[in-house]
Amino acid sequence: MQARRDQIAHAAVEQFSKRGIHSTSMANIIEASGLSAGAIYRHFTGKDDIIAYVSRAAFEGVFSGVESMIDADPLPDPIAVIGQIAERMKSSNISTGFIVQVWGEAVANPVVRDVANEVYTHALAFLRECITVWLTTTQSLDLRTARERSSSQALVVLSLIYSHILQDALIETHDSQTLERALGHLIQLSDLASAADR
Repeated sequence: MQARRDQIAHAAVEQFSKRGIHSTSMANIIEASGLSAGAIYRHFTGKDDIIAYVSRAAFEGVFSGVESMIDADPLPDPIAVIGQIAERMKSSNISTGFIVQVWGEAVANPVVRDVANEVYTHALAFLRECITVWLTTTQSLDLRTARERSSSQALVVLSLIYSHILQDALIETHDSQTLERALGHLIQLSDLASAADR
């Protein structure tokens, strides 16, 4: 059953990437999958259900690969986490262009918007946990202070990840490694400014 769902999802992603989400019909997905309409509808209620499934699977795949970083020794800093997520996206079979299409669809489609919000909430919670652990183990902050700081830092890190996705999909000269280095320099400047204020 799971293999069949993945087969349908793979065909759908190919069609979405080729035609765009809005222009892809269920007939296109059925034809590309090589399955009957009945077989498709046994696994999915329609195109929105397929979009939701593919979107969830894409983001879960990216974040499940980096969740083990919390147990790494030494623990990577938040900028390294962004770099790892960018690398996972490159090796994923879901393009950043498809993710941007999903975001566009989410603006007008409440089913897809719910999935986008679900993914965002999950990613934010993961990053908050990761940054809390990093702040307590490498920056010697107490747990309460680390949790307070991690909320705002996780928002910034997730915004940078979303920015990377958008730039990777749209800007031909975008380079995630250059972005990672620039962010590292920016954080060093911020740390110097904070130290000067003390």
